[in-house]
Amino acid sequence: MAQLFDFKKVTIGPRALTAVVELAPSAPLMTSENPEATELVLDLMPALADHVCLGDAAPTFGEVAADTELAHLLEHVTVELLAQTDIAGDVSSGRTVQTDERTYEVTLSCVDDVLVAGALSSAAWVLQWAYSGGGDPRPDVDAIVGGLVALVESASDQEGEKNDEAAAEEPEPAPVEEAPADAEPEPASESEEPEAPTDSEPAAEEPVPDDAELPEDQPSEEEPPSAPSPWDLNAVPRPHPIR
Repeated sequence: MAQLFDFKKVTIGPRALTAVVELAPSAPLMTSENPEATELVLDLMPALADHVCLGDAAPTFGEVAADTELAHLLEHVTVELLAQTDIAGDVSSGRTVQTDERTYEVTLSCVDDVLVAGALSSAAWVLQWAYSGGGDPRPDVDAIVGGLVALVESASDQEGEKNDEAAAEEPEPAPVEEAPADAEPEPASESEEPEAPTDSEPAAEEPVPDDAELPEDQPSEEEPPSAPSPWDLNAVPRPHPIR
């Protein structure tokens, strides 16, 4: 028999994984079309009968499993595999909605996209075995569950290695060189203005002869000093201009 399911699209959200599933033309739409194959699945995974089945004709899946959509059976097999891993959270749940004649939308609660996608793929393989006549080798559910757990651990280890490599590749900050305490200061650049020279010493006064006529006293014509600038540091005289 050809592949039962064709996964057209898989969308991973923050809380759920949604798969658009199309059944092959030769695949049965209802489990009642192949009761022997349906019984093989229930015998392989007996816990399916105790699943709570909300919104159906009966409260448990075991009461409707013999006559329900094949996509609905796919959902419950996936949920059972997730529950057996013990790493899918306290409650695993799903929902199946028909969107076209042979197309269904299967939504599964998602705590880890790798885990849920692996469980969905494994469930499709289990149904493929059952509806292709069964036979040997019979699927080993414990081995499937162990493989799902190992898959998640491997993906987690690879993610951790990538994070470690990314952290190792980050460049370290360049050390800041400190100048030694006895280092000479750098010369000023040409653009800096030189300091104003200090006032030179007054020239020596020439002696005045005794018989020289002294000029009459003249009134002082000096202008009164201007008010000090607020930038003159309280108007204290300075030998150099303040800049």
